[in-house]
Amino acid sequence: MKGTPPPRARVHRFGTLLARGLLLTCALLAPKTYSADVAVPLTIDGRYLDNAVAFALHMDAERRATLAENACNRVEVADPKVHTDQGSLEVELRLVVTTALEVMGECRGPEPWHGQMTVELRPRTDDSGLAVVFTPLGAQVWRGDGTEGLLSQPAKVLAEKLILPQLGQVRVDLAEPLRAIDALLVELQKTGAEAPPPLVKRSHIQSLAVLPEGLRATLGFALAPRPVAAGPEPVLTPEELAEWARVEDELDGFLTTIIAMLAETADSRDLRFELLGVLLDARYAIAQALTENHPGGDPVRKLFADTWDRLRPHLATLARANLPALGNDLHLAGFIAGGDALRALDGLGPEYGIEITRDGLRRLARMLLADAAPASFTPLPLEVDQRLRNLFLLEDPETSRVRPMFQNLVQWLVPAAQAAESAPRLETKVPRPGEIETYLKQVAAILDDKANARLGKDSHLPLRLAKSFTPLVRATAWKESCWRQFVGTAAKPEVLKSPVGAVGMMQINGRVWRGLYDLKRLNDEADYNIAAGTEILEHYLVDYALRRGENRRPGGDDNLIRATYAAYNGGPGQLSRYRRTDTPQWQRAIDNAFWDHYQQIKTKGWPDVTSCYPEVS
Repeated sequence: MKGTPPPRARVHRFGTLLARGLLLTCALLAPKTYSADVAVPLTIDGRYLDNAVAFALHMDAERRATLAENACNRVEVADPKVHTDQGSLEVELRLVVTTALEVMGECRGPEPWHGQMTVELRPRTDDSGLAVVFTPLGAQVWRGDGTEGLLSQPAKVLAEKLILPQLGQVRVDLAEPLRAIDALLVELQKTGAEAPPPLVKRSHIQSLAVLPEGLRATLGFALAPRPVAAGPEPVLTPEELAEWARVEDELDGFLTTIIAMLAETADSRDLRFELLGVLLDARYAIAQALTENHPGGDPVRKLFADTWDRLRPHLATLARANLPALGNDLHLAGFIAGGDALRALDGLGPEYGIEITRDGLRRLARMLLADAAPASFTPLPLEVDQRLRNLFLLEDPETSRVRPMFQNLVQWLVPAAQAAESAPRLETKVPRPGEIETYLKQVAAILDDKANARLGKDSHLPLRLAKSFTPLVRATAWKESCWRQFVGTAAKPEVLKSPVGAVGMMQINGRVWRGLYDLKRLNDEADYNIAAGTEILEHYLVDYALRRGENRRPGGDDNLIRATYAAYNGGPGQLSRYRRTDTPQWQRAIDNAFWDHYQQIKTKGWPDVTSCYPEVS
C-alpha cells in the first residue's frame, strides 16, 4: 500500500519512539533542578531622586546652577523637587530665565523671567540592567502667580533647550547594592562540593514603578536548588550547637548595632520604643533558643526571619521619613532589599534555603553601615552602655530634659552617703527557718522603697495608677522568685537563676538587658536587681501598655497591669498575650498566677509569700 514503510523502516521507527519514550520517562522521574526566580522591592525615595537631579544639573551646595546658551541667554535653576504622588515622576524647578540679543557688545532684552518649571521623566532600565535612566517627556512653565504670561513661551523654549538634555543624564546606579545582594546570597546559601552555583541569574532590575513613596525598582535574581537529604535531619551535634550559639551572639550584636543606629536617626519617641521592642524580643528569643536542642533545624535562620518581619515595617517608616542621615545614599534601601531577599529565599523551601552565618550578618550590615560596620559583632560588651540607655529612653522631643530611667535610683535620687544610711538593705541572703518573717520584711521594705522612688517627680505614671504600682512590683517579685535573690544555704548562697539565664529577685535576664544594666550587680546586689526590675516595669507600663492603649479595651486599667507583667515575663511582643485566645496554656497559667498574686496583695496588703518556703509550716 502506498505510503506504508518497509518492515526494516517500521522497526527502526519503533525503536526511535521507544528510546524517546524512555528518555521522557527518565526526565519525568529525575529530580527537579529548576531554578527559582525571586523578586524583591527596592524603593528609591524622593530625597535621593532630588539629589540625582541636582547632580545632573551640576548644582552647587546651595542647590543652584546656571545653564547658559551664550552670554545673553541663560537659565538659573534652583531647588529641585521630585514628585511621585500622582503615579508619574515629575521634577519641579525654580527658574530665572534671561533672554536677550547681543547688540553692539551689550545684551538687550526684557527683564529676566521668574517662574517654575515641571518636567515629566519616564524611568527605564539601561542596557546593563543595573541602573535606572530617565527620558524627559516635556515641560510646563508658569509664573509665580500660576499664569504663563507674555514672556513664558520664550522662557520655556530656552529652558527646555538647556535643561531637558541635562535631565536626560539623570541616573540612579544600583550596581553597588545589587552586587552586595549577590555576594550576600552566595555567602548565605548552603552549597556542597558538587552543588550547582547558587546564582543562576545575577541580581538585576526587573521592573520599575512610580509609587507615592518613591520609585520602586523590583530586583530579580534566580537561584538553583541545593541537594536536600531525604527524611528528617539528625539532631544537631554538640559542635553544631556551639556554632549556632556563636552565630546567635553575632545576631544579637548585629541587631543591637543596627537598631541603635536606626534609632539615632529617628525623631519619633514612639518609633524608638518600637525599635527597642524588636531588639528586646529578639534577645528573649535568643536566650530561649540557647537552652533548646534543635532537631534538624537552623535556629538562627528562624530568629532572623521572625525579627525581620518585626523590623521591616519600621525600616519602611524610616525610609519614608527621608531622614538626612539616611536620604543621601541607597544604603538603607539596599539593606532593606538585602533583608527582603533573604526573607523571600527563606519562603521558597529547604531546597533553596539559606544559612545565617557570622560572615553573612557582617556582609548584610555593611550594606547599611558601609565602612562603619565592625569587623565582628562579638564578643558583645558586658558593661553598661550609657549611649544605649539614653538612646531609647529620651524625653518627649518637645522638651530638652532627658529622663535617666535606666539608672541606679539610689545613686540618682540622693547622694551616695545618704543613700547608704537610709536605703533598706537585705541583711540575710538565704534565711534559716526562724528568720523567714524578718527576711520577708526586709524584702518588702526594699520593694516598697524602689517602687516609691519610681513614683517620684520624674515618673510618667498617671496619678490614678500610682496606687497600683507598688502591688505590681511586689506581685512580680513574688511570681518571678518568691522574693528570693539567693538560694542554697546560708553558708553558701548562690544567685537564683532560671533555665534561660534570668537572675535574682526580679529574674532579669542579663542576655536580654546587657548594655542597659550592670550584669555583675544584678547577680550580687538584691537592691540593684529590684531597682532594675522596678524600672523595667515602669518602662513597660508607661511606654508600651499605656502608650498602646491596653486600658481602652474591656477591663480598663486592670489591663495595664496584666499587660505590663506579660511583657515583663516574655518581652514586648507578649504584651497582649493575657487577652489573646491563641495564648499557649502554659503562658496563660503564668499570667493567671501573677494576677492572683496581684489581687491578693491589693486586697490584703501582705502576700502569702511564706507559701514558697515549705520549711515554714
